[in-house]
Amino acid sequence: MLSAELRDTARPRPAARPPESARTLDGLFTRAARRQPRAVVVREGLHQLSYGKADVLSSQLATALLRTGVQLGDPVVVQCADHRQALVAHLAVLKAGGVCVPVPPDLPAGQTAAVAAVSGAGAVLCSLTTHDRWGHGGRFRRLALDDPELWKRIGARPLDRALPRSAPTEAAYLLTAAEGGLWRSGHLVDHRAWHLAMAARSAKAGPAGHTVTVADQPTGPATLSAMWWAFGSGSTLHVPPDGFVPAALGGVVAVCGTAEYPALLDALAAAPPFSPPRSVLLVGAPCPPALAARHTEVLPDTALRAEFAPGGSVLPWAVGVFAAGRDANGTGAPVVGPAPGVRLSVRDVLGDALRAGEVGEVCASGRTLPFDVIGDRAAGRPGAPLGSGFGGRWLPDGALEITGGPAPVVPGPRPYATTARTP
Repeated sequence: MLSAELRDTARPRPAARPPESARTLDGLFTRAARRQPRAVVVREGLHQLSYGKADVLSSQLATALLRTGVQLGDPVVVQCADHRQALVAHLAVLKAGGVCVPVPPDLPAGQTAAVAAVSGAGAVLCSLTTHDRWGHGGRFRRLALDDPELWKRIGARPLDRALPRSAPTEAAYLLTAAEGGLWRSGHLVDHRAWHLAMAARSAKAGPAGHTVTVADQPTGPATLSAMWWAFGSGSTLHVPPDGFVPAALGGVVAVCGTAEYPALLDALAAAPPFSPPRSVLLVGAPCPPALAARHTEVLPDTALRAEFAPGGSVLPWAVGVFAAGRDANGTGAPVVGPAPGVRLSVRDVLGDALRAGEVGEVCASGRTLPFDVIGDRAAGRPGAPLGSGFGGRWLPDGALEITGGPAPVVPGPRPYATTARTP
């Protein structure tokens, strides 16, 4: 008869749960850096950065943030001139337990005050070219990441032993977006939601592959969507110096916004023969059927995945998939299905769900979405779904047709504009 010790050993044991730090975005990156420290994480033109170097630099920068007074949950603006700086900045904020507030490098100086008011940020990770935009009477603690003197100072200090301070259910990003030319609201996304959304994308579309190419600015929605998907696969984020060019596309996944994709397709149609990308991922506004048809005409052997992510939320609410080699219907309005883990609904102005054929606002809830909205679109019933600002209606076959939008922002409470965490 087996002894008690042997019986215990023979029993099947549940799989070990990864430590909490391994279930955060920065934890995901650190695991990849330990597996392949010399692998290239960002290739930007002629410049590149390795996983190991990015991990070390971000820990040094996170220590500097803690020394400047950044506390758990504090928002930190990131406005960097290149993708390598931006990656190190994002990792540092997350490791310090802060919340990243990505801002475009070309944001006019006059709008920085609006971003500051929405986010409540008191610290900025920037470049020398954007440093002076955040003066505001000395309110901001500013660190220019292309200043060699900064790295001399922080590189000489020992790393803070409290790092990393991130947690899966804590906010990782505050994603702000300009509405009507003004920065008035933002989506809060935790580490867990981002993890789940990227895992669901990989399960449906396959892993990112060796290289993900993007031609978006360093803190844009397409870049954010591409980078964390790439890092989860240990891939390289490739940023061509002159945007998307045929020579930079062959065999990779290309990520782009729906607004920029028509110009790219026109450029590809006029280019000499080239190796097409394995797939194209569009992020942001709904993909019009005419754009999908143009994609099929120019890149007939390339699959197209269009993720509807309104309001700068980056994480997909709904998805349209167009298989390679299949004709796309170029007429009508965009038709989508819910993204994995998302529950879609169409609601009237009172927040009540509408039946098939009735037009209202497209709303959503789920674990892979932002858990809260702040600013003009904030307030409302606890537990109510997020409002997209886009109109839509259910079709008889259960698909969702996007009929228009985004709708104008109405200041003040909206009964369906915010959501509580989904357990």
